[in-house]
Amino acid sequence: MSPASKAGRPEATPPGATASARVADLGLIAAFLALTFLLGVFPLKDTDFWWHLKAGDLIRQTGEVPKVDTFTYGAEGRPWVDLHWGFQVALSWGYALGGVVGLNLAKCSITSLAVLLLITSRRPNWPIWAMLLAWLPALLVLSGRMYIRPETISLLYLSMVLAILFRWDRRPWLAFALPVVQVLWVNTQGLFLLEPILIGFALADAAVRPGAFGPERRGWWRTVLAATFMTGLACLFNPYGVVGALYPIQLAQTMSNKIFSTTIGELKPLLVFIEEVGLDSLPLQLHLITIALGGLSFLVPMIWSIWAGLADRRTRGEPVAELPKGKKRRESSKARKQAEAEAERRETLDSWRPSLFRALLFVAFSLLSLAATRNSHQFAAVVGTVTAWNFGEWTAAIRARRLRLDPSSPAARGWPRAVAFAAIALVFASVASGRFYTWAGEGRTVGLGEEPLWFPREAVKFAGGPGMPDRLVGFHNGHPALYEYFWAPGKKAYTDARLEVMGPELYKQYTDLSTRIANNTGGWAEELDRMGRPAVLVDNVNEGNASLSATLLGSRHWRCVWFDPIACVFVHDSASKVIEAHGVDFAARHFAREADASTDDPATLAATARALRWIGTQCLAKAGNSGQAPALFLLGLDYARKLRAVAPKALDGWKQAGLIESLRDIIPSDEPIPRFRLPFDPVFDLSPARATYQLSRALEIAPDDGYIQFFLARMFQSRGMDEEALPVLERFADQPNRNLSQQKEKARAVDQAARLKAKLEKAPSTKWANLGELDRVVADLLNGGRASTAADVMEAAYRAEARPWDWADRLATLRLHLGQPARARAIWLAAGAGAPEATRAARVAATFVVEDDLESARKSYRQALAADPGLFEARFGLALLEQDAGHAPEALAEARLAEKAAANDHSRAAARQVAITAAPYAKRAGILGHD
Repeated sequence: MSPASKAGRPEATPPGATASARVADLGLIAAFLALTFLLGVFPLKDTDFWWHLKAGDLIRQTGEVPKVDTFTYGAEGRPWVDLHWGFQVALSWGYALGGVVGLNLAKCSITSLAVLLLITSRRPNWPIWAMLLAWLPALLVLSGRMYIRPETISLLYLSMVLAILFRWDRRPWLAFALPVVQVLWVNTQGLFLLEPILIGFALADAAVRPGAFGPERRGWWRTVLAATFMTGLACLFNPYGVVGALYPIQLAQTMSNKIFSTTIGELKPLLVFIEEVGLDSLPLQLHLITIALGGLSFLVPMIWSIWAGLADRRTRGEPVAELPKGKKRRESSKARKQAEAEAERRETLDSWRPSLFRALLFVAFSLLSLAATRNSHQFAAVVGTVTAWNFGEWTAAIRARRLRLDPSSPAARGWPRAVAFAAIALVFASVASGRFYTWAGEGRTVGLGEEPLWFPREAVKFAGGPGMPDRLVGFHNGHPALYEYFWAPGKKAYTDARLEVMGPELYKQYTDLSTRIANNTGGWAEELDRMGRPAVLVDNVNEGNASLSATLLGSRHWRCVWFDPIACVFVHDSASKVIEAHGVDFAARHFAREADASTDDPATLAATARALRWIGTQCLAKAGNSGQAPALFLLGLDYARKLRAVAPKALDGWKQAGLIESLRDIIPSDEPIPRFRLPFDPVFDLSPARATYQLSRALEIAPDDGYIQFFLARMFQSRGMDEEALPVLERFADQPNRNLSQQKEKARAVDQAARLKAKLEKAPSTKWANLGELDRVVADLLNGGRASTAADVMEAAYRAEARPWDWADRLATLRLHLGQPARARAIWLAAGAGAPEATRAARVAATFVVEDDLESARKSYRQALAADPGLFEARFGLALLEQDAGHAPEALAEARLAEKAAANDHSRAAARQVAITAAPYAKRAGILGHD
């Protein structure tokens, strides 16, 4: 540390400080701690919580710490050095007393205590407002890992060590608290190794000071070296002895394996994250700002100190010119000592010196944070503290120099405290309102319990229930922890998140199995057979896992026996009784109107629709498994429709429906198919029109949602509607990067937007003098991909009641493709003489289908069929409507009639597909269930 405590460095409150100033400083500290506490008030999402809790429960029950793994069958019997045991016992005790809410409050309190220790480790003359402002970015970084985990206790121990080392120069007896902290730490987490490292940094700093080994310092060295020796011995005071003391080294070697750093987010190096998502991520920006601010906290005061020294020498008339080149200044040893003594006596408040201790802390923990993002917790605490020390000392030096040069100037001003309080209040408000988490893209909310729809409690209870296998493979690395909490050690998971126990080899086998199931390659089924055919739990919250569920759904021997918004459970078909009792038939759930009878909770409805969409999308992508997709999409639309009924303004009610519709009835094609220029055909046009309308509604609710922008642009591009696609593509290209996939899609969007912009740069004329020119203008606009402009020209050409049917039909079809069903309906209804009534009624019905007003659509289709019973458009539209409504008998009857009325193979095939979907569930009113 800097020699701040030596004789000559005043420690008292600066002259002029008032009681009100001290109260204001206490208020700032209280506000900062309130912000710290609030940043920790978010629901539990950490899956490691559950295996820690289970271990703590078992330790309390048996009185023994674990020595070998008993939780998994993949690593059963392997050594388990559980240095977390002290934390786990406290966790078990706390959970029994206060549950997750009580533990969350305890976590917030412990973190706030740790921060209090750090921000109060200061000299009395260092302005607290400057230190807190310097701390703010680091606090936001630290908040990213404020979990109920051992690292929270480690943060407290780290803060204690820094607080002791800050003070031990003047109070060396405090060093004897270090072994006590080390004993606690070594029985909490492997990060206990940080304490000896910090002590080593502090000793190195003390050794390089002038007069470090003088006679007056011998007592100090005896005290701190004795405490250091005792701290080293304290590492052995753990249930594993030398093995436990050396375990952090083994752990570091294990975690450095590339299989972990390339597949587990928290172990990825920071620079890899930057390569993947760029610098648009707010958490990354805050991390880099914290590093940059820490660097500036050394550089800026150093430059100021040089400038101030030169300015003072000029003021006193002392020479400041450099000595001539080559000339050496010779001084006797006595003269040097006198000069040093004089410098020591003249040391005042207005000085700032570089500190080796602070520099070592800054460099070491910055490098640690670059190595893995999981280290951001310790990095933020240490670098935030160093930054605050540097800026606090520098601000005090500026103030003291100003007082020395102008004793009449005020000792302190009120506005810096006001600025600091305003900054803290602003951040507090952004966190409390949820805006900070929205900007950060972390998906957090303010709360104290468990994160809703995150832990698959019911699925895990089912997976270990009667008749289920005694083994489980979980394809979310954290979910086996919950299985272990409910069922271990009697029932076991294949692997879990204890990477130090799993090791890289077993973990690679697990990830390879996941990849092979996802890609449906490599004998995955045989491997599961060799494991004894365990139950398979697949996470539904992460889109990346949908491909595993899609493969298992298409498998000959694996069956889904549980599905909810959080997870799926699959078993081998040898578990016939479980399948018979619990087998999941998604189409049956749709026709049984499961969504109508489900919860009214908007979040659950949205999550269910989302999971069904993800899995259905992956089914479409897998050869031979696309037949599963229609049922998944139908059920997903049910949940989206129910969500809109429960919460009409909810984003996901429109978003999920639009995304599902964008995937239904896809016509494979490498080139856009300009359906908007062709006569309306319900087989090809209903789903794109529905998707466009619903995504447009969703975009009205969330204008900056990049996902919606991407799919809406794709819908326009697939139909060659370039004028409509361009602005959506440009908005998507301006979105911040959230992940590597979005970064790649954005790059493609930029290229596509540039091509469309060049294509649309020269707009054709919209002026016309006669009907011939009007037809040419409209044709040019349509051929150029300008559907909106063409529709505007066509609409302005005739009064509504004077439009010929053909003209009105073309115009209304354009409006429907643009996602404007109400305008299309008005145009069809207003069409003049010559309009075929059956066709008009069927087209009006289509506009209601696009709006998902199924009852109004049904009435219009019935009107059309009353006028023309053989009209395919009405028969097919009604069959599709009844299928979507979950009315299997009616859908089957209408589909069969539509098939007879079809004029071509495409229409017949579409009608027959509806019949095939509905037939197994249409056993009533004399309609057979087979076709």
